[in-house]
Amino acid sequence: MERWFGRLPMLLVLLLLWLSSCSQPVTSSELGLFGGQGIRDVFAEFDLLLAIKIPPEDGITFVDGSDGFPAFGVASNADIKSPYRTILPEKLTEFTIIATVRPGTRSGGYIFSVVNPLDTIVQLGLLLEPIGATDQWNITLIYTDAATQRSNQPLASFQIPYTKSWIKLIFKVLNNQVVFYNNCVETETVTVKKEPRMLIFDAASTLYIAQAGSIMRRNFEWG
Repeated sequence: MERWFGRLPMLLVLLLLWLSSCSQPVTSSELGLFGGQGIRDVFAEFDLLLAIKIPPEDGITFVDGSDGFPAFGVASNADIKSPYRTILPEKLTEFTIIATVRPGTRSGGYIFSVVNPLDTIVQLGLLLEPIGATDQWNITLIYTDAATQRSNQPLASFQIPYTKSWIKLIFKVLNNQVVFYNNCVETETVTVKKEPRMLIFDAASTLYIAQAGSIMRRNFEWG
């Protein structure tokens, strides 16, 4: 299992989707079953980095991952986006997000986001941002029903130390809990109220990598 799990850095940002009920925390061996390939439920998986075109466009380079595997480096001028429907399913209920990144600056930003057609609401995303002048960051899972909300809604937020090294950030999202893992170690579980319990993306939503679109921006540099 470790052989598979070690391949995750080359993907950088993964979304693993589980539609089945998951009553126990994710273990490293369970994660290994996903093979580090992308988003997965019990039947399929989806790699968010399919939004990156090959050969890479401006602002995207190849760098060495944490285990020496190739990874993408993303600069602030990169514009990585795709219609969400080409990569993601229409609905999410219970799922796991794995993000493997090496921050390029202390400013943080969106690791990824799914944004409504007006580019004004993040329906699903991970936002990394510094806490004042400290050596701590907040990593926040955004989960918003764009049909009823006028602003981004944080579902859960956790503190992590600032680092210039590769880190694995894992969110296991259940019906009433979010379990957080920092570098594969379970660190905290919080009770949440998901509104709605099933997140349904607008048909014209956009998947952004390392940003939240032309209006909200919050570009994130890694690698």
